[in-house]
Amino acid sequence: MIRIEPIGDDAFAPFGRVVRLRESDSPQGAGVVHTEGPGWSDAYTHDPLLGTNASLGMTRSGGTPFEVFQMERHPNTQEALFCAEGPIVLVVAAAGPQARPDRRGLRAFSIPPGTVAVMKPGTWHDACRGLHGPTTYYWMATVRTGTEWQEVIGGPVSVVAETLA
Repeated sequence: MIRIEPIGDDAFAPFGRVVRLRESDSPQGAGVVHTEGPGWSDAYTHDPLLGTNASLGMTRSGGTPFEVFQMERHPNTQEALFCAEGPIVLVVAAAGPQARPDRRGLRAFSIPPGTVAVMKPGTWHDACRGLHGPTTYYWMATVRTGTEWQEVIGGPVSVVAETLA
């Protein structure tokens, strides 16, 4: 069983990077531009989010608790994940030469609205789930670049909504 931890720069660094679009969450000089006008506010990344042209996708999934049986990786592209309705849970394992993800290296992160997780190429991951129930989320990646799904070594692994502080 693995518990969900809040996504953070240092904790997520082995798997990718975190972009915070909310002004109160993004540190000065974090590459996020904030603008506003009468009745609206806006935030966007100064530089492109991914290093390649990417497709935008949307996934509908269940919520916690759930089990991870298989994981996928995209060896040739980054992937960005972000909420549509509410917080999502991303389960990852580090990229590397291993042919399958190992349950001993799995981590589960909660991603709140206004935060984007950008995974490094080759990072193993499952489909995200809603932290508080079924949800919809968005993803960006270069598609048709060799996605593979593999069984988790020693799996399945249960993921529970009891978050680590």
